[in-house]
Amino acid sequence: MKAPAPAQRVALWVAVGIVLALVAGAYLNPHLMLDMADQLWSCF
Repeated sequence: MKAPAPAQRVALWVAVGIVLALVAGAYLNPHLMLDMADQLWSCF
């Protein structure tokens, strides 16, 4: 398998960075954290 071109590699890293930023931003939403905690406790 051939390595991707430098432009493709940069685009891939930018896409990964955007996804990580969106996930980190989602954790700042208090409703998300409350929903996740409720779902966790409903398992017990």
